[in-house]
Amino acid sequence: MIPDIQLQLKSVIKSLKDNVLPAVDANNELAQQQIQLSMATLDMALNNLSVIHGVLRKDMQHHLAMAQDLQAAISDPTIQGQLSQLIGDTEAALQDPSRGFTDLQTAARALRDGIGTAIAGSESDAAKVEKVVLAHSDASLNLGRALNKPTGFEPAPELIPSVESLLTT
Repeated sequence: MIPDIQLQLKSVIKSLKDNVLPAVDANNELAQQQIQLSMATLDMALNNLSVIHGVLRKDMQHHLAMAQDLQAAISDPTIQGQLSQLIGDTEAALQDPSRGFTDLQTAARALRDGIGTAIAGSESDAAKVEKVVLAHSDASLNLGRALNKPTGFEPAPELIPSVESLLTT
């Protein structure tokens, strides 16, 4: 039998709600807040489960486009070479259907770290780099905001598009 992650998460949430929450000292505000936060976090993970792989791939595509534009904007051949390697690694990761979620997360982190390193090392091209970063930041930011909209921190959540709509653009 293949474990059903959705069923497992639902079971943990139910157990926390039915068994752990009532056992937490009602006078311990911090413990009450933490169990509520834990259950809400698990519930959000459960609700995002159907889209999280697509969100990661889309975010990698956004950062890949940024890396490509940075490569064109930065004049330092060493940084260009580093970006070229990152671009190739990321393209390979995105094209390989056998890459699992955690493997893609590792590739995404490497890409973001490499972009940060390239930006930090490109002082002589700062104006061009700034334009590239600003041009690409909205897409990733909007995806993150849409994914985290259920947390309730958005001042105008009705203005944030759905994750599903951002995955199709």
